[in-house]
Amino acid sequence: MYNRIVKEGLCMNLFELMDTKKSSFSKTDRLIFERIRKFPNSFANESITSICEKAGFTKSALTRFAQKLGFSGFTEFQYQFQQDIKENKNDPQHESNAAIYGKILKNVEESTDPGIIRELTGRMKNSHAVYLYGSNLSRLPAEQMLVTLSFEKEITPIMPAQDFTPYHYREDDMIIIYSSISGSSHQNLLKELRQEDKTVPYRVLITVNAKHPLRHNFEQVIVLPTASMSESQSETILSDTFAYMMFNDMVGSALSEDKQ
Repeated sequence: MYNRIVKEGLCMNLFELMDTKKSSFSKTDRLIFERIRKFPNSFANESITSICEKAGFTKSALTRFAQKLGFSGFTEFQYQFQQDIKENKNDPQHESNAAIYGKILKNVEESTDPGIIRELTGRMKNSHAVYLYGSNLSRLPAEQMLVTLSFEKEITPIMPAQDFTPYHYREDDMIIIYSSISGSSHQNLLKELRQEDKTVPYRVLITVNAKHPLRHNFEQVIVLPTASMSESQSETILSDTFAYMMFNDMVGSALSEDKQ
């Protein structure tokens, strides 16, 4: 049976254990970890069959993930996960989601180098067009950036339909992709750009995952801070969205300052 890891005299719950183990995770493990971070209640309470159908993982992958954390299998992992979630919800010292979202906004503002913002806005202004991509929860910040850039005379923002890719990019175009987990919805786009006869624009990935599987396809990767599972009383599904939108606000502010 699984025994809680003791760290500095305190019991480490599963939220904290996964945080400490993430540096050794395989590519599949990291994808599972990111899904759990987004939807902890689903992984704690739904059947393994249901989880696999919704998230696209195999039962063996979830079993191996649980075993790497010290469990005999996924069932034992789920039982402990349920207990930890209950304890977190009953802990009066745990922060509310409102407090967590506020902390995310502050962390993004304090940790993002203004020089990165300036470099990004400078490239936007020097680009023929700025193509914005995002899917699922990451589509909202892409749409927000589209609105922000639409007010800039020097910038031409374009947000293609979800299933449409422009046939020809120019070398002086720019692509910005918002993606938190796997970027699977953007793989076809990046595959097309790798073709020898394609003109490749400047590509930027904005993510909260420092080990994003597609990061090697971009000239610039901007990693934003987001909420840790151990901070939350419940699912903080919009935590990444808040981080992206704060970053977008910083970009908008930098563009406004340039006009003054």
